[in-house]
Amino acid sequence: MCLFRIISYGLVFERKQMILSNKRLNAMIADTPRKMTVGLMFRKPMKHNECMLFIFPDDGSHPIWMKNMRFSIDILWLDNKMRVVSIIESAKPLSGFDLTSYKSKKPSKYVVELNSGFVRENRIRIGDKARMP
Repeated sequence: MCLFRIISYGLVFERKQMILSNKRLNAMIADTPRKMTVGLMFRKPMKHNECMLFIFPDDGSHPIWMKNMRFSIDILWLDNKMRVVSIIESAKPLSGFDLTSYKSKKPSKYVVELNSGFVRENRIRIGDKARMP
């Protein structure tokens, strides 16, 4: 926990509204290497209308790891037009020295982390589009 306090000291995640499957979400924006590294580490589960949006500078393979996570999540990879290109449901937190990462099947520019079950409950599919009003 001490390491988390050190790497997250003074870290503030900007919040923006995001719409996905006609559901308005309060997105925590991870747009710097430090914010992307910290992500949802050590946090309590998100509220039902929250997500974390990773914004990468370029399209590419953006693996997600879940070290020090406390809850399972659904992960969406979006292309540069914010269309869903890959989905992982109920990704489990890592334990011990497991450094497994979850990867997209296609290049992406954005990654969205949502509470586990969001994809199923909202019938999210490849090709669905997100937007930021």
